[in-house]
Amino acid sequence: MIRFFDNFEKFKKEVLELGCRIEIDRIAELDFPFFESQDKFVIVYIPEYNVTRPKNFILMSKEYTFTYTNRELNNYGNNFKQIMKKPYGESTLITFLLLKSVLKNYSGEFEKVREEMNRLDLNPILEKIENAGRALRRLTDRIEELFQLMIVLKEREIKELNTKLISFDYEILNAEARYWLERCRSHIYRIASLRTKSEMESNKELNETMKRLTVIITFLTIISIVVNVPGTIGAIFGIPALSDVYFRGHTVFLVLTLISATFLSIILGYLYWKSLKLGK
Repeated sequence: MIRFFDNFEKFKKEVLELGCRIEIDRIAELDFPFFESQDKFVIVYIPEYNVTRPKNFILMSKEYTFTYTNRELNNYGNNFKQIMKKPYGESTLITFLLLKSVLKNYSGEFEKVREEMNRLDLNPILEKIENAGRALRRLTDRIEELFQLMIVLKEREIKELNTKLISFDYEILNAEARYWLERCRSHIYRIASLRTKSEMESNKELNETMKRLTVIITFLTIISIVVNVPGTIGAIFGIPALSDVYFRGHTVFLVLTLISATFLSIILGYLYWKSLKLGK
């Protein structure tokens, strides 16, 4: 008998009435798949990723299969009529369909992360890259844990989950889980590449800023030299003791020398500026 629940409290109540003494609330807090096999029943818990109700429970025995999920597992009877008639066919089929549905949820989340990485490839913002990296690592852990659960469920040869009834479909699902796991792992290296690209963009912006500052400092230095000319002349001729003793009769020479030194500084500064291509 298969029963589906969309109310978690009702599901717990039904489980307790069957005499299954398990701490469902504590299991529901786990962030990774969980399964436990006892004499009379087997319970499987599979969390999802970024959904409103991430909990998925299957409680199965020879007589019943209780399932709490928000996944739509429609038309299972029409597509697997022969399997449903076999011993433990119902529990095996529902577990398989739920594993397949959760893997589809994980692969959909991977596509979202990949699209975000494609956008970051055009505009590598470090903070967003780190967020994408965290999401990808978390998703990789989820798929890896789901893949391990699928292997354990097969190797344990649990009678309530007879994978031999769906051996071909189960192997296909196993291969699909391995495929998505490898794609997640390969994209972890892409995160490192995006991080390097972001650092290169930051260094380029820093170099541009330093270049602008150099232009400003060079310009201010030249201006300060020009401004110093009248200041120097005023300082010399503003002190009679100094101007009368040392520069009397040489005023024109002093002024021409200061002006020549100023123009020479401007020319050399301009040539230095052009040699560094600061204006480009």
